[in-house]
Amino acid sequence: MKGTASKPFNRFLVFIIFFIIIIIIGFTFSIDEEKISSFLNKVSIGYATLVFVLLYTVGTFAVWTLKEPLKIIGAILFGAYVSTSLIYIAEIINAVVFFKLSRKFGKDFVERKVGGGFKRFYDKLENIRFAKVVILRANPLIPYRVLDVGFGLSRVSFKKYLFAVLIASPPRIFWLQFPLAAIRGFSIDKWMTYFMEHMHVVWLMFFYLIIVCVTPFFIRTKPTPESK
Repeated sequence: MKGTASKPFNRFLVFIIFFIIIIIIGFTFSIDEEKISSFLNKVSIGYATLVFVLLYTVGTFAVWTLKEPLKIIGAILFGAYVSTSLIYIAEIINAVVFFKLSRKFGKDFVERKVGGGFKRFYDKLENIRFAKVVILRANPLIPYRVLDVGFGLSRVSFKKYLFAVLIASPPRIFWLQFPLAAIRGFSIDKWMTYFMEHMHVVWLMFFYLIIVCVTPFFIRTKPTPESK
C-alpha cells in the first residue's frame, strides 16, 4: 500500500523537476534573432513555415526566451494571417503535450493533497462551463502554459479543454500578430505612432480585452449533483 501511495508523489516530483530544468535552460540559453530571421528568409516558404512551427514549439518547451522574438519574426516574415495560423498549430501541439504531462504526472497527487477551500474550488472546477474555458483561453493576460498545466491537473476533460483551445486561440493570437505585422517590430516609438494613426485598432483591442476579462464573472459554474 505504501508503494502504491508513493507513486503519485514520485510522478509529481518528476513533473516538478521537468519544469525546473525548462526554467534553467530558458535562463541560460541565448539566441540570435537575426540569424533565425536571416535563415527563414533564405529558405523556401514551405520549409520556412515548418521550421518556424518547430522552433516555436521547442521555444515553449525549453528555450522559452525564443517564443516572443518568434512572434515578431513570424509577423514580419509571414504577415498577420499566416503567422497566426503557424503559431496556432504550434500552440495546439503545446497545449496537448502540457495538458497530458500534467494530467499523467500531477493530477493524482494534487487530487489527493488539495484541501480546505482549495478542495471545494477543485471539486467545482470539474463542472466549469465550456464557455468559461473558452473565455479563459482567449484572455491574453493568462499565459497559455498556466492554463494547459492548470486544467491538466484538474478534473476537466481533455476533450473539453482541446475544443476550447481550437476555438479561442486564433483570436487571441491574431490580437497581437496583427499590430506586430503592421508595425514590423516591437519598438515603443513605432507602436505609439501606429496606434495614434489607427485609433480604431486600439479600441478593438481594448474591447476584446474587456470582454475576455469581464465575461467569466457572468458565467456560472454548473451545479454539482450534490447541490441540486
